[in-house]
Amino acid sequence: MKDNFKNSNHHLTDAKKSDEHKRQKRNLWPLWVFILSLCLSFVFNLISELLLRDTRAIFAYLLTILIMVLGIIFDVVGTASTACDAQPLHAMASRKIFGAKKAVTLVNNADKVASVCCDIIGDICGIVSGVCGATIVAILHFETNMFLSILIYALISTMTISGKALGKNFAINKASSIMLFVGKVLSIFSKK
Repeated sequence: MKDNFKNSNHHLTDAKKSDEHKRQKRNLWPLWVFILSLCLSFVFNLISELLLRDTRAIFAYLLTILIMVLGIIFDVVGTASTACDAQPLHAMASRKIFGAKKAVTLVNNADKVASVCCDIIGDICGIVSGVCGATIVAILHFETNMFLSILIYALISTMTISGKALGKNFAINKASSIMLFVGKVLSIFSKK
């Protein structure tokens, strides 16, 4: 009887340590987000600044569209991760379908995936596309024409918001397919 009590006590102690370890990991998440945001923001802004320096308007348009599309894609992935039901992915993983195991991991960590995809990358893309818009205004010499400069900023904002709205609908309706696709892509680049 005493042995059973000791074993159950030992099990409770291990569970407490595990819970404490999980809490410590969660407490480091905001720090990790801060560092990742800072690094990605620096890289995105540096690249856009270098590419847009002394460039033509058509290149600035293309870069702006590329950054907006990238933000929309990551927003779709983040939304799909939170809307996805893991059961079909578990079934695919048990049948050894390529990428399903990675997709299950992403869905199980949907809060972090959504934070990185929607909040970090999506928001950085929104900011950088605004910087690209300012570059377009400067290239076209619209700084003095308040109406045209506001129109360009409004078009960029509207296209981004509309794209994300369409993307969210798609992400919710096709969440499993999207997460399986992302799982396949990540599985190509991850070590076995």
